[in-house]
Amino acid sequence: MPKVLQPEPVTIDPHYSPQFYAELWGTSPSTVVRWFQDLEGVLKLNRPARNGKRSRVELRIPFSLAMKVYREHTQGAIE
Repeated sequence: MPKVLQPEPVTIDPHYSPQFYAELWGTSPSTVVRWFQDLEGVLKLNRPARNGKRSRVELRIPFSLAMKVYREHTQGAIE
């Protein structure tokens, strides 16, 4: 009888908005956007342009990446 392999558990990393992290860390949402806008793993959700307005891109940042970047930006700030 062939050996049956058990599936690996799937880890789901929750994604949150820049506003969420700004409130959590006491910073502005624009600071959070600046920190994460060009990083791999950040979801960029495009909203189409309407009525002549420019299109809008919303970010959703994975929690594990956010904690890593936050530690990098605050390391040494409390010393």
